[in-house]
Amino acid sequence: MMDLALYRLIVFNLLQLNWKSVMVFHCWSLDEALPLAEMLSGNDIYSQYIDLQQGHEHLANIHKEYLDSDLVKLAVFLDLNCEKAELITNQSSRARLYNNNLHWLLYDQAGNFTKLRQLFGAANLSLNADVTYVRQQEEDLFILYDVYNKGSHLGGQLNITIDQSLQCNSSHCQVKEYLSNLHEGTRLQQRLDLSSITFRLAALVSVLPINSSEDVLLEFLNSERDSHMDSISRIGYHLILHTQEVLGFKLDYIWCGTWSVQDAFGGAIGLLVNESAELSTSPFVPSWNRLHYVHPMTEQAPFRAVCMFRTPHNAGIKAAVFLEPFTPTVWFAFAGLLLFAGILLWLIFRLERQWMRRCLEFMPSLLTSCLISFGAACIQGSYLMPKSSGGRLAFIAVMLTSFLMYNYYTSIVVAMLLGSPVRSNIRTIQQLADSSLDVGFDTVPFTKTYLVSSPRSDIRSLYKQKVLSKRDPNSVWLSPEEGVIRVRDQPGFVYTSEASFMYHFVEKHYLPREISDLNEISLRPETAVYGMIHLNSTYREILTQLQVRMLESGITSKQSRFFSKTKLHTFSNSFVIQVGMEYAAPLFLSLLVAYIMALMILLLEISWARYGRKKLASVFPQN
Repeated sequence: MMDLALYRLIVFNLLQLNWKSVMVFHCWSLDEALPLAEMLSGNDIYSQYIDLQQGHEHLANIHKEYLDSDLVKLAVFLDLNCEKAELITNQSSRARLYNNNLHWLLYDQAGNFTKLRQLFGAANLSLNADVTYVRQQEEDLFILYDVYNKGSHLGGQLNITIDQSLQCNSSHCQVKEYLSNLHEGTRLQQRLDLSSITFRLAALVSVLPINSSEDVLLEFLNSERDSHMDSISRIGYHLILHTQEVLGFKLDYIWCGTWSVQDAFGGAIGLLVNESAELSTSPFVPSWNRLHYVHPMTEQAPFRAVCMFRTPHNAGIKAAVFLEPFTPTVWFAFAGLLLFAGILLWLIFRLERQWMRRCLEFMPSLLTSCLISFGAACIQGSYLMPKSSGGRLAFIAVMLTSFLMYNYYTSIVVAMLLGSPVRSNIRTIQQLADSSLDVGFDTVPFTKTYLVSSPRSDIRSLYKQKVLSKRDPNSVWLSPEEGVIRVRDQPGFVYTSEASFMYHFVEKHYLPREISDLNEISLRPETAVYGMIHLNSTYREILTQLQVRMLESGITSKQSRFFSKTKLHTFSNSFVIQVGMEYAAPLFLSLLVAYIMALMILLLEISWARYGRKKLASVFPQN
């Protein structure tokens, strides 16, 4: 007959940890298992029993038939005294069931540590394994041990740590004594020392030959010179070094030169996906395909792939800027006001001439009065002014109205011409693909991969029209420095790369006014890159917690600011914006047209005057 004290211990352990479902692997008779079932159901704990004394058929796939559950929390009790207990432990090891998703309670009446080490010495125990070994020391006294391995495949050794002793009888169970400090912290807090294991690190370097010596590659990753080169990978590498200082693990480097080949496969991401590496120096954009295999921990740096170009200043004449301050209604109203003012001044001059003969020496015509009104609108003054007080008040009213209109108009025009640099009307990737502008691309692998494999129609159109249509498609691939210099020297040339790559060379080679002239089009939605770890990694929780701590303490942002530039600094008072011919040409053309019209009218007047003199001479011939 099984000891009721053991049953009480099982119930006490499950209630203490708040587990409501348990799978019991036993070799007891039905009568022996019945008291346990009653105790569990009485405490609202669901239980299922698998008899290990039966045939092998129902035990062939226990991890799929019994332990592959949708339950968030499931406890498993295994009686190691049963003959087929080793079959269960071996299958569970192969299926990676010793993790934090299952709470294992291993009972050994004999307390044979040799057998425990034999079963679990090379087992697939994990760092976050929730395995409790129960040894019965006396009839009512049980000793509990915490069992885990920091990573047997990475050099870790089986760890058996004594936890506490429990005094149990058929009615209740209580802690007799804590035999270590495990109860003072969480499970992960007790397992922070990873000095016994060696993580495999996917170390990405794309700017040096991948067959270079490891010393050369490590010296590049550790150095701070040329911070723009492989900046994303170096950010991740320095954060991994901070993590290594806390956990103490060692590193085994697997060198690679590409981020990926097909989104979630190949390159550094492929090493994480197939679990050939635990960590990667390079963070990644969390795409939908990648999230099926890897878990993003924390944001490490911004990622902005942009198409950058200077505005070409031959986009055609833009005369509308001189008419935009007022709507057509305002222009017509102002013209009518000036015409009314011209007529009013002509009437004033006529009245003064008729009633105040000494005030004016001659009578100006209606056209002259309208010219005076137009000159007032242009703030040019007048050589003729009314002599009467009423006439002068009327002239002052015309000048004041013109003054207000003139100042409002000039302020708007100046703000439009000089307030900000000229911007291109090409704002989308599809507009860029359909334009006549030449486009160059960075040689980094992820840019090529995105252009070739992106499902977006505008990206496919850009690749087809700007790469495949070239006589020499290889001519579009340029280094960042070469591409940025070409953008500076050839307005209208477009260069595509990650923003932080280009910003380093823009600040190095551009004047402030040239920086202000730059346009940007997003090649892909602006996002951030995240440190990644395999979805089923047993180190996922502890590494994520450390990444969050570094993010909160500012270590992550410090590394990101040093290696990655996110903006360009320029100020409006540090440069002079020049007005190009696209805006000045309408002024010169209007002046030219005015002179031509004036000359034509003058010729007509001369012709008409000569015709009048000839006609007068024919009527009154000279004697």
